[in-house]
Amino acid sequence: MTVAQKLKILKFINILLVIFLIPILLIYLLLIIPEYSACNDAMFEGEKGIDIWGSTIDCDAESRAFSEAFFQMFSMIAGGISLVMILINILYFKLKNT
Repeated sequence: MTVAQKLKILKFINILLVIFLIPILLIYLLLIIPEYSACNDAMFEGEKGIDIWGSTIDCDAESRAFSEAFFQMFSMIAGGISLVMILINILYFKLKNT
């Protein structure tokens, strides 16, 4: 396999990861973070929180645990994909300079 073919493969994988990462980040930024931050400071069972869109959210134990689990899961997915993209770009530029 030549260097040019390796560069094309790395560029293709990077584009696929970008296409996969954009919807994940939109869901993360527009839905998950507002719900998580609305109930983040709730101290009592049954409190209601208001997210940045103006929707009221029940901050009972189940929904708080569910939103925290989603927040952590999407944080790990977005961080992992971003890390893989950074490593692919580093490898791409090392191969391109040789």
